[in-house]
Amino acid sequence: MEHHDTPNRWQGLVLGIAGGALGTMAMGGYWKAAQALTGEDPRTLANEGGSRPFDDISLVGTHHSPEESSTAAMGRIAYEQLAGKPPESEETKSTLSYVVHYGYGSLQGGLYGATRAGAAPPDVPGGLAFGTGMWLFGDELGASLLGLADGPSKFPPKQHLHRLAAHLVYGLTVAATTRVLHRLL
Repeated sequence: MEHHDTPNRWQGLVLGIAGGALGTMAMGGYWKAAQALTGEDPRTLANEGGSRPFDDISLVGTHHSPEESSTAAMGRIAYEQLAGKPPESEETKSTLSYVVHYGYGSLQGGLYGATRAGAAPPDVPGGLAFGTGMWLFGDELGASLLGLADGPSKFPPKQHLHRLAAHLVYGLTVAATTRVLHRLL
């Protein structure tokens, strides 16, 4: 006898991976729109002046260069481990950053889809909570604690708000995509 009320976690994982990829694309769209509206890339904003208490909160040392994003640092580190040398071309560095960003976004979307497989649509609260969690625990704290990014006080509040907004767009897109695909199956 088949149980229709038992969520299919594997299906949720696969649908969430697709949602994560689309969410990552939507996040890129957010950054393009923010740059078009403000005339500058909000990700490049930094606090001026001296050091602050939470400029570096890494537990394992600094693993990124000053102008390197956390995804670029992760891609570079993985490449160095596999190839035994750092990537040389800017094209390779950029490709590695995109692979990490889309891979991470898709994987997290998959985990979201698996855990929220039984949620009743529309899953807007789940998407908002997911995006907020990704921002706080991944972007704000995780990357900094792992030495892949500067600490939170290195950036002005305006940048933190933009990063939160980008992650909310990601979370809502993952939730919506996962729900739509679930209804189509």
